[in-house]
Amino acid sequence: MIFVMSNEYRKVALVTGSSTGIGLETSLALARNGFLTCATMRDLQKSKEIESITQKENIPIKVFEMNVDNDNSINAAITKIINEYGRIDILVNNAGYGLFGALEDFTMDEIKKQFETNVFGLIRVIQNVLPTMRQQRSGIIINISSMSGLAGIPSQSAYSATKFAVEGMSEALSYELEPFRIKVILIEPGVINTKFVQDLVVPTNKYEVDKNGDGINQLVENNKDVPLSFYNDTMKKFLTFYFKAMSKAPHPRIVADEIIHGIELVSNESNTTTCPILRLTVGNDSKKYSKLKKDLTDNEFHILLKSDLLK
Repeated sequence: MIFVMSNEYRKVALVTGSSTGIGLETSLALARNGFLTCATMRDLQKSKEIESITQKENIPIKVFEMNVDNDNSINAAITKIINEYGRIDILVNNAGYGLFGALEDFTMDEIKKQFETNVFGLIRVIQNVLPTMRQQRSGIIINISSMSGLAGIPSQSAYSATKFAVEGMSEALSYELEPFRIKVILIEPGVINTKFVQDLVVPTNKYEVDKNGDGINQLVENNKDVPLSFYNDTMKKFLTFYFKAMSKAPHPRIVADEIIHGIELVSNESNTTTCPILRLTVGNDSKKYSKLKKDLTDNEFHILLKSDLLK
């Protein structure tokens, strides 16, 4: 579906974490579908790729600096967008990163930082956008969750906790926003081949596999005095699986395509069955485990995930 708009009335989309991966592809997809797209990112030095494509294709994208961990940064960026365009019709909350490892192996500061970006950052952006959407009495908030928000995945106790929080918050929020004709969409990708892996935070030298999927030799000088984690066996098995899966995972474009599809579904006024909240799983793995989580008992599902992910 191509959203064609006149120059006098163009729908405006805001995407967080737009420098790479899902955020980049979503910004491009929205602009190619006619949305005037505000691509936000923490570090403007990472804007070269999106700006190059924007210029080459002559699509409506403008880059804004926004750090979702910072109230002032969010307020400043959204104020600029409202002042310039007068509205925000689509919000895609994509900014986030992964904290992978055993819960006991992290400091509380590391866990708090994970929540700061993945949960509180998302909430900050929503709170800043809602006054405009309420005034418009329209809008779509799209929160990028994860398969890890549907099921607790090995090594992702902290990360899954943030995504479960996003899921619950989004469900509750849909009741609040329904009277204002604001819809909520949850996107639940499985493993997607992005630079997400480069930003992973994994405890250093705690496991026999590092954040790049490479084996660590505990006998070398730098590591010999660092004991392995009590949870090394489980973490090593999962991280080995994860990095292999990442290398074969689908392109982030499939997530962007599903976001466009979701916007089409909830924007169809003739579709009287559309719920104020829409869930869309993306990727064969997410679809598979989403279904099995519903169909199996907790014990059956636990055994299945062990056999699949901890070989």
